[in-house]
Amino acid sequence: MTNIYVGQSALRISARTGTALADVLACEIRYEKPDGTRGGWDAFVSDANRGIISHDLLGNELDVSGWWRFWVFVRFDDERTSFGDAVKVYVREEGT
Repeated sequence: MTNIYVGQSALRISARTGTALADVLACEIRYEKPDGTRGGWDAFVSDANRGIISHDLLGNELDVSGWWRFWVFVRFDDERTSFGDAVKVYVREEGT
């Protein structure tokens, strides 16, 4: 993995869900910032057979440095839901 920086926008975050993704109603990549604030970004199914969802970052989404946690959330069209395990990623300040 390469380094990730605050304000970086030329980045796609992808995560494997562990299941094939048919009949998906919605999916998110959820996060917890270093200060404990939680949220989520709308994602899209980038490889249904391999169970991968992705989100293309905008310039202001990674707004603080430190350890972020990311995990997936998927809602199927029959209202079943699935969550993934969290992964910790360090987001750096530019120039470090």
